[in-house]
Amino acid sequence: MKRKWTAIAMSLVTVASLSLTACGGGGGNAASGSSASSEADGKTTLKLCWWGNQVRNDATQEAVNLYMEQNPDINIEVEFMDWTGYWDKLSTVAAGGNLPDIIQMDYAYLKRYQESNQLANLDEFIENGTIDTSKFQEGVVESGSVDGSCYAISLGIQPPCMVYDKAIVEEAGVEIPEYPTWEELYDIGQTIYEKTGVSTCLDPSMNTMLLLARSYGGYIYDDLAEGDSKAVQKHMEYVEKFSQAEFCISPELWAEKDAANVDTKPIVDQTTWNDFPFACQMPTIATAAGREMGMCMHPKPADATAEQNYLKPSMFFSIAETSEHKEEAAKFIDWFSNDVECNKILKGERGVPVNTDVAEAISADLDDNTKRVFEYTEEAGQMTSPIDPPEPTSASEISQLLETITEGIMYGEITAEEATDQFMSGTAEILQEAAE
Repeated sequence: MKRKWTAIAMSLVTVASLSLTACGGGGGNAASGSSASSEADGKTTLKLCWWGNQVRNDATQEAVNLYMEQNPDINIEVEFMDWTGYWDKLSTVAAGGNLPDIIQMDYAYLKRYQESNQLANLDEFIENGTIDTSKFQEGVVESGSVDGSCYAISLGIQPPCMVYDKAIVEEAGVEIPEYPTWEELYDIGQTIYEKTGVSTCLDPSMNTMLLLARSYGGYIYDDLAEGDSKAVQKHMEYVEKFSQAEFCISPELWAEKDAANVDTKPIVDQTTWNDFPFACQMPTIATAAGREMGMCMHPKPADATAEQNYLKPSMFFSIAETSEHKEEAAKFIDWFSNDVECNKILKGERGVPVNTDVAEAISADLDDNTKRVFEYTEEAGQMTSPIDPPEPTSASEISQLLETITEGIMYGEITAEEATDQFMSGTAEILQEAAE
């Protein structure tokens, strides 16, 4: 059976990298040039880039326009793209020393950009009040810190979750537990398929394995370094069990639908009834589907011994070390985090605002889906454990290895036991090379 995953992923990267969209104040191409100097008219130009869908893009552009109205001496050039092409593009411009002034950063990439001296240390701006963190939720500054110094300001918090199509669930006559186990999900998926013909999806990515490690009190990258295969084996067993079930989405269809893109997630056209995003994506999924979605905790194994839930920074803003306008960039980040009018425009699309006063102030104006995200985040926050350390620089290579190996399971080419052995030996080599 021909594999499609890798080819599709590579083609998406190519398309995204070749079709970047620049828009906004000045119409600049933020991720492809160095930080700009002050313009001849006396304005300071900042360059800002982020990844996101059209909902995020429109709201962020509107917020940027408001900032420029309030600060007529500042011009902000923006560029946005989808997740697939963002990191390839960012890596290219980083290598040339041409990062935008303000960079939307992800937790998975924070450490590698900090270790390569690409990000500015924000401690000075926090200490002198340029970035006011006095109303931030506990742990926000620490979540963007590496080795005791802050390099990124979280733009929102969100827990992992499972999103499900309420109409399909109701048609099948099943009830989704608030905190299901993977074993319960298997039985639920079988019933839903029998009653409605709609498939179940299982996320075979590194995020699921990370949560499994947390459910046993571990940190997946420490486990791998120490040769502890418990979470790995459980992950491979779940992939095998679900893949062999008639009710699970086929690997061909999973690849075709491109679950990494909100608009093409299989839940959107009811190919599946469930999905495994982080919480702030639920409203966007519901909008793309045009239907009401429910939320519950991300499934855990029945034999879990620790709490897997955690509050993840949805994404960050960082400042490039090469920026000529670090203070101006810091002022924008402060405004983006602490201004009520700005966040009324953003509407919590990047997660529950980190400023508790802002979160409360905008809650009354939110639509029902976003209100549910706020409520769910509060519920999940009552059953969480501390976030894991930022991922090592080898995390991307390890994630790619996992994708290849789980693909083999899903196509029936290797067993869960063989996959565990291959992954453990492969990651040992990757970690050894990274240490040299």
